[in-house]
This record gives sequence, structure tokens and C-alpha cells, in this order.
Amino acid sequence: MQKEKSIFSNVSDEELMLHICAGEVGAFDEIYKRYAKRLLGYFIRMLNYDKCLAEDALQDIFVKLAEFPDKFDGSRQFKTWIFSIASNHCKNIYRHKCVVAECHEELGYLFNSSESNSFTAIASKIDAGEFRTLLDEALKGLPRERKEAFILRFQEDKSISEIAHIQNCPEGSVKSRLHYTIKILEEKLQMFNPVI
Repeated sequence: MQKEKSIFSNVSDEELMLHICAGEVGAFDEIYKRYAKRLLGYFIRMLNYDKCLAEDALQDIFVKLAEFPDKFDGSRQFKTWIFSIASNHCKNIYRHKCVVAECHEELGYLFNSSESNSFTAIASKIDAGEFRTLLDEALKGLPRERKEAFILRFQEDKSISEIAHIQNCPEGSVKSRLHYTIKILEEKLQMFNPVI
């Protein structure tokens, strides 16, 4: 097992996918080691910090990768491709939630629950942890595409072009999403702007 790890540790992601297609378990283990933690973090943030749902999503992605490694588009970078798959998986989860919510509404089971987006009683000294909590709350209220663009750009350090590939849209759309998201966040988090 240790020997397999050393064999694949210096192999590119794209080459690893060729080895995975050939049925080499060590190559799959290496891809998992490289991407599982980052993808889990992405899912946790995209799925509103529902860790169980995020872990299920991560497992689904890697099961699909193990079952259908030949679906990898060799013309793309693996990291952009895998985040595109993760993005699509989130879209499916959101779609499913919408369908379930609509069914509940039609059946009369959905109760009106007001989302508390108000920032009441904020202390004069707010630490980084509180800022993070308020930022996460503000992101929850955004449309999925804007939230995802923000997370990919500022928390996953993806370039505009990588985000465009992941979201399957023009770079201009990504820039627009980021612009409006930052405007909304500035407004919602204005108490953090120093008064000059």
C-alpha cells in the first residue's frame, strides 16, 4: 500500500484518471486524498453547513468517479472538471429541495417560517468568529449562482475563467455575479466598515 502511494504521489491529476480508468486502486486513493477535504469544504459551504448532506454529496461524487472514470473530459483540467461535477450535484440537491418544498406547500404542510436576516443587538466589539457567522448568514440568503461564485472566488481561490467553466457560463456572468454579491454583502455587513 505504501509503495502504491509513492508511485502515484508525483503523477498529475489527469494522468491519475488514466490509471483509474485502467482499474488501478492506488490512483483512485491518490485522487481522493488530493480532493476529498477541499470538496467536502465546498459542499459544506454550498449546502448551508449541513455536514451530513455535504458528506453524502462527497460520497456520491466519488462513487460516480469510481463507477464511471471514463466520463472525465480529458480536454479539461481535472480540478476544474471535478468542481463542475460538484456544482452540478449541488444544483440537483437544490432542485430536489424545491420540488419537495412545492409538494409540501401544495399539501398544506409548509408553515411560514420567517428567515431572520436582521442583525439585531450587535455588540460594539465583534470578533472574527462573529464576522464569519454573519457572512455565512448573508451568503445563505443569496441565489445559488451568486453564492457559489463568491465561495469559489474568495474561499477556493478559483480564477474567473475557472469559475466560468465550473458554472458553465461566460466570464462576464461570473464578474456580474461577484459584483452584485459584493454589493449585497457590503450592505448587509456595513457595520464592519470603519467610519472615516
